[in-house]
Order: sequence, then structure tokens, then C-alpha cells
Amino acid sequence: MENSILFGNGLNRISDNSVSWNELLNKIKAGNDFSDKTLPNTMIYERIFMEKHQPNVSERADEMEIKRKIAEAMEGQGSNSVYDTLATLNLSNYMTTNYDYAFGKSLGDEVIKHSIEDIYSLRRRREYLTDNKSINLWHVHGEIDTPKSIMLGLDHYCGSVSKLDAYVKGRYKYKKDNKRTSVVSMTDKLKNKNFCYTSWVDLFFSTNVHIIGFSLDYSETDIWWVLNKRARILAEFPNFNRIYFYVDSIDEEKRGLLESFGVTVVETKVINKNYLSMYKKAISKIGISESKI
Repeated sequence: MENSILFGNGLNRISDNSVSWNELLNKIKAGNDFSDKTLPNTMIYERIFMEKHQPNVSERADEMEIKRKIAEAMEGQGSNSVYDTLATLNLSNYMTTNYDYAFGKSLGDEVIKHSIEDIYSLRRRREYLTDNKSINLWHVHGEIDTPKSIMLGLDHYCGSVSKLDAYVKGRYKYKKDNKRTSVVSMTDKLKNKNFCYTSWVDLFFSTNVHIIGFSLDYSETDIWWVLNKRARILAEFPNFNRIYFYVDSIDEEKRGLLESFGVTVVETKVINKNYLSMYKKAISKIGISESKI
């Protein structure tokens, strides 16, 4: 079975010019520095937006302007040696929750943008062309070239889950070549072993997915939804594919939850705060051979 990788902002943090989530959120707080130690990022964003969007506020918030600020902050995000290592793996599909193109810089300059989605990102895919193959990079939480697609708040996350639900149930419709197109249900895809790969969601049911550099915080509603839905559906299709979650440490409650969803937790300890070494060790555990590109 083929493999794919889902990675998050943890890999960006290895770069010298990385931007943390706290830095991004503080940037858009614009002086309203409230305490947020117990709030998930989705709720922090909603509070920032809603407090700037009240009727009695002299300059009401423009959500697009907030997302443009996020896009601008991420524009300079550079690649690093972890991304270079990932790029050598013999894979056709990568997924990321990052909005930037840091990993793309390790894949090459020749790229085809396939998605025309404005807000949601079920089909948001960039195809990087190399000498002997093409590599798909799916931006599951939006991308900086389309600021409206950047997924931050609860409203956007919940809207995304509704799209995911429609896709899995075979009720999702979209335009292709100016024609209305629909997909079949995930259950039918599994029965017939025929996946259309219209969306990154198919990868969670048809490939072994390796999750790295992504904390899988409970605010990541869309990814948790996909993992749970996959576990429910695959109860009828045992031993179909595998999901692996690579992490330096994890509490037993979260481990137990992930394992109940059929996710294998792979611990790789951080020694002396050396995250670069930890990520490279985790990649070596994935066991995917290097390609010749």
C-alpha cells in the first residue's frame, strides 16, 4: 500500500525565520492582549475577531484584512533540512496544515495549481513536477496565496467539517470543466477499491498516513473528525490501511483516544531540545525508501 505524509507547523519551527502560532495570534490581537492560556487557537481567533466586530466598535474588523496579515507574516517562511529530507522520500502525496510554501521550496520551482476553491480546501492541491515524477502537496487548511482560504476560527473549521461530511457520504458536488460533478461515497470507494482522489480525504482511507510535526491539538476539529469517521467506517473493512502519529511525548488519555481510533502512536524523544534530530529520527522510522529525484 502507498504511503503519504501529513505535516504541520512543527517542521516550520526548525527554520531560522519561523513564525509561531502565538506570534501570529498576538499580531492580530493588535493591542488587545487578553489571557489565552486555556483557550484553543480556534477560540482565540474568534474572540479576536468578534471583539473587533461589535456594533459599538468604531472600526469594525475586516476578516479578510486579518487573514491578509497572517498571509504576510508567513510569506517569508523558508525551507530547512527536514523538508529537504522529506522531499527525497519516494512519495506521491503530502498533506499539510501549513498555509505557506516552505516545503514546496524543497520540491522545486515547476508547480501547477489545481484547486479553484475560494474558502474551503478539500481539493486544494499543488502539483510539483520533477525530472521523473509529479508530487502532490495538499494544503488542507488553506494557503497564503488565497487568504480567504486560511482556516483559523471555529466558524471556518465547522464549515469545513460539513464539507468533509458531504464528501465522505457522496453528497459533495463541484464544478469540473464547467460541468457539475459529484463523488461516490467512501463506503463505495472502499468496496470497489476505486478512489478518485478528488480530495486529500481519500488518502486517509487508501494510503498509510504518517503524521509528523503536528501536535493534533483538540482544536483541530477537521482532522479529528476524519480520524473518527475513518475508524467508524473501517470497522467494516479491517486491516485496510494504517495511520501513524509521530510525537516526542504524549499523555495516556490522548494515546488511548488515538488508539481507539486505530492510530498507532510512535514516540521519538527530544534530547537536549534537539527537534531537528528528533524529526529526522522520526522520518527514518517511517521506513519509506529515498527516491532518486
